[in-house]
Amino acid sequence: MGVKIGLALTVEVLKEQIGKHLQFCFTYEGKPLRADVTNTAWHNALEKAGIEDFRFHDLRHTWASWHRQAGTSCDELKDLGGWKSRTMVDRYAKFATENLLSAASRIERGGNGRNVVDLSRFRHA
Repeated sequence: MGVKIGLALTVEVLKEQIGKHLQFCFTYEGKPLRADVTNTAWHNALEKAGIEDFRFHDLRHTWASWHRQAGTSCDELKDLGGWKSRTMVDRYAKFATENLLSAASRIERGGNGRNVVDLSRFRHA
């Protein structure tokens, strides 16, 4: 399943939960799902969806990463996620790699407008 399709499906599932409970997104018989969901229903749902090597806990990583990519500060995310340290926030939340494009391309052109890589190859030829 493609990332865009998976994301769209995830958003739809979340939208379907709106209004079902005042405090929690996912519940079973009116009680919140615990973070250690590993019951038969969870495994059956993963199998039916064709998803392998996935834990319920992985959703926490996705949630945290989406927050960071949307601009939520590390301090805000630390409080939202209930983490005690910035180190834990950094373990869970990853930035999208698009923000690295400008940094990676800095060596393509030197200060004089010449391509640094071309100059290096020219000198070694």
